[in-house]
Amino acid sequence: MNTSKLTRRATLDDVARLVELGMRFYDEEGGRAACPKALAKFALSHIRASDRVVLVSGDPIAACLCGMITPHYLTGEPTAFKTAWYAIPAARGCGVHLLRAFEAWAKEQGARRLIVAGRSERTLAVLERLHFQPLETVYSKDLPWQKQPFLSS
Repeated sequence: MNTSKLTRRATLDDVARLVELGMRFYDEEGGRAACPKALAKFALSHIRASDRVVLVSGDPIAACLCGMITPHYLTGEPTAFKTAWYAIPAARGCGVHLLRAFEAWAKEQGARRLIVAGRSERTLAVLERLHFQPLETVYSKDLPWQKQPFLSS
């Protein structure tokens, strides 16, 4: 695997590999069930839309970063949000290159702010080294699935 290959935008030909990486991420992050169809839909939406991007690194692809730009919900400023970021263990150094490429893309799109979440100590250290500031802490809670009632009009 060549992880030194330049960072590039993903194409439709990369969707299967992006799904594979998404499945690996979910397996590594505690064994949550991931849906390949949902991962493919996510990848396709980011590849096809002009306000979204998928950046990849490696041959075969060993790391990816997905993001989007949208008006901030409070300020209206164009804001770029990281929506997914993963590297296989052998390619964990690629993350900085992907993040810098994402920042360049965001600037080209007119973003005034870049918001990136991370959870591992390594990722948080990279973000601090690149002058990102802590913004908020995010919590999650699984809810039991319930059959939704049929709503009649």
